[in-house]
Amino acid sequence: MADPAIYTRSRADKVEHMRIATPFDPIEVGEVDYFAFDFTTDVGTATLLSTAWTCTLGPYETAIDPAPQSRVLSVSAQTAMQVRSPSDDSLQTRTGVFSVALVGGMPPSAAGATYTLEATADLSDGRVLKLNATVQCKLPGS
Repeated sequence: MADPAIYTRSRADKVEHMRIATPFDPIEVGEVDYFAFDFTTDVGTATLLSTAWTCTLGPYETAIDPAPQSRVLSVSAQTAMQVRSPSDDSLQTRTGVFSVALVGGMPPSAAGATYTLEATADLSDGRVLKLNATVQCKLPGS
């Protein structure tokens, strides 16, 4: 399993509340990886009290996953994470307010499906924020 301090799939783009962001990189059937949402710009002076994730199939999917929510294996709040630089592939530490989930174990019947991953952040000032993005499931090696 990967080091929890290194997240290979992250969404740090500024996203409006409840708007689907650009997709995460695809995940292979059976693969398990970390995914992250960056709530930093929206949190302001509040603190993140708790976070939760949902995983659902798109409304018109023909692929089958009998339990998409079970693909969220663990969830945590983080104040720092490492991301790879697209220019030189080096690891860079980013600080902020992140919601991170370990996601995976999609069944072969889900190959070709598009999942929606959504993170909910409960803040100390009473606000509840949500960010979401899609991830496509593909067969290994495709």
